[in-house]
Amino acid sequence: MRTLQRPTFAFASISLIVLAYRLHQCLLLPVETGDIARNVLYGALVNQSGVGASLHPLTYYSQQWSQISWALFPFSYPPIALAFFSFVAAVSPTIAAAKIVLTAFEAANALLIRRLSGSTWVAVAYWASPLSIWWVSREGQFEPVQAFFSLIALLTLSTAPLVAGLAIALAVGTKVTAGALIPYILWRSWKTSHAQTGMVILGALLGFLPVIFAEIAYGAGTNVLKYGALLRYNPYYWNLSSDMFAWNSSPQIVADQIATWTYLIVLVWYLCKDRFHPGYLAAIAFLVFCKTHSNVQFWYMLLLPSFLMAIPRSKLRGMLVVLCPLLDIRGSMEAFHGPFEQKTFHGLPSVYDRYG
Repeated sequence: MRTLQRPTFAFASISLIVLAYRLHQCLLLPVETGDIARNVLYGALVNQSGVGASLHPLTYYSQQWSQISWALFPFSYPPIALAFFSFVAAVSPTIAAAKIVLTAFEAANALLIRRLSGSTWVAVAYWASPLSIWWVSREGQFEPVQAFFSLIALLTLSTAPLVAGLAIALAVGTKVTAGALIPYILWRSWKTSHAQTGMVILGALLGFLPVIFAEIAYGAGTNVLKYGALLRYNPYYWNLSSDMFAWNSSPQIVADQIATWTYLIVLVWYLCKDRFHPGYLAAIAFLVFCKTHSNVQFWYMLLLPSFLMAIPRSKLRGMLVVLCPLLDIRGSMEAFHGPFEQKTFHGLPSVYDRYG
């Protein structure tokens, strides 16, 4: 009995320690990005004035917000992201509330990964990932919302295909990169039965209705295409002689290149070895996107575990999830060291201040 209890006690202890540290990070101001302030502000504005508030840049409402990230442009994310921050702002339009809710999503994602991977250690490693601690609990990036819907889609595909279709549509409605999972979901459902594929498609059509509404209301899809690549910066870019790396140091560039190319090579190797099993394609497509697009950020790598859950080899899947912090060594180190440079957060002076 003792041998059975020890792992359970270890899992619980690690999880609680990580929870305490994450909550500590939630109550500190972001230091590298101001995205969370912008998103909470739009959530508050939508609650006050309706979805049409997203048509205008923040400076349209007040010059007070001129220093916030992307304050000169309209809201440029799909409607589920806007709905999420509107919900948070309705409860409490503060940075602290938004980060706590996003951290709760990461806890839910860890439980979903436990179900999909069959490994508690993999789930705990996901929950304890310094990459997630830094970019979610400290900086407030909302990739966990997309990951949540993607994982729900994978988990319910066999038992509730209508829910799976709805979930993957909601994931795309949060951030469009979730679309990399659609071919795999359709292939798996088609392999089971044509009726299941039909239910997946029906669920997806229902899930895409908010996207259509948002396009009419504030040009959601148009804004993603128009404003999603204004910044030329990609720390993972394939061409080392380009200007995409901006302030990144040479050691950091080398580390990021080694990590991403290693992941790609391993995934392509097993894709060939497993006779081109479609389960590898989502992760490969996502990494290729991250190495070729003109605007990619470190926190995008938070999405990779949800794509890796489609891989058919359980040990490989778990190992790649556990090693994801290597995809951003600097961010992973900052989770415990703090920011390596003194930076200024462009927003209100406290995580408890109310926006709107």
